[in-house]
Amino acid sequence: MEINVIIQQIFVLFILALIGLIATKLNIIQREIKTGITKIIFNITLPFLIITNVSSLEIDNQILLSWAMVILFSFLSIIFFLQLGRLTNRMLKLPPQKATVHILHTAFGNAVFLGFPILDAIFPNGEGLLYGIIYFLTQNTMMWTLGIFIFTKEDNKRKVDNLKNLVNPNTIAFLIGLTMLLTGIRIPVFMFDTLQGLGQTTMYLAMLYVGAILADVNLRAVVRNKSTFILSLNKLILGPVILMIGMHLLLTYTPLALNMKAQTVIVMESAMPCMTLLVILARKYGKDDFYATQNLSISTLLSIITLPLIFLLSQIIL
Repeated sequence: MEINVIIQQIFVLFILALIGLIATKLNIIQREIKTGITKIIFNITLPFLIITNVSSLEIDNQILLSWAMVILFSFLSIIFFLQLGRLTNRMLKLPPQKATVHILHTAFGNAVFLGFPILDAIFPNGEGLLYGIIYFLTQNTMMWTLGIFIFTKEDNKRKVDNLKNLVNPNTIAFLIGLTMLLTGIRIPVFMFDTLQGLGQTTMYLAMLYVGAILADVNLRAVVRNKSTFILSLNKLILGPVILMIGMHLLLTYTPLALNMKAQTVIVMESAMPCMTLLVILARKYGKDDFYATQNLSISTLLSIITLPLIFLLSQIIL
């Protein structure tokens, strides 16, 4: 059942991308429209997705007891994948426009659009999804701070100018959502449903954009691009297995404690294919969004095989 849901959710993303690809081939989605889609996502739909997701969480004693440990291990796992991306980037000697994308795509995965449905299927009582949301909050915090800094640090700007890039509609939305969560403030239901619906269009718009980019992809070039396959190997198999072993050893030989479901969630989230949003951000910040699209398409395709495998391994190792 869990494996069927994993495969089904991945195919949903591919169907959306295929529609975008066909629309581009038919000249329905043109260059100006692609640019407009990125602006709509970055400035409108994604901020509302973040606000509604974060502010609608519920906090109880069980969450508070486990939250710190899940955040800690989520943070450590993302830092580990960042370093793994830096290591392979040095080995591959990628140009700057690709290097940034390679490092960030190694670290940040599709935690929401693919991760949440899978976790909900594996742990139907909601506990797995809860830990997934905590992972998502940790990833979001690092994406909109450290991730944006990495995107912009190679530009010839002063550091203070780089820090200004951290202030954007999405970091503001995250702070608003977190404030609402901690203070108990709630958006009126009729308004919340409207904003939530608007935010949920992010997945559809993002995958249409990915499909539009794929319309220009040279399949032969993708197959010959070894860096994309090395990234997928690190992101989907090697990194998660090392993470599982390291987590098992750390929890065995230290006083730290984390329940099995939480460990499995962290491993599964870390093993998700490349983050869709990074294709949008690569374009916004002048990086190689074509390379980002290659990473996204190959890693998502391969994850049909690797995600069930990682889940089975987690039941053995953890």
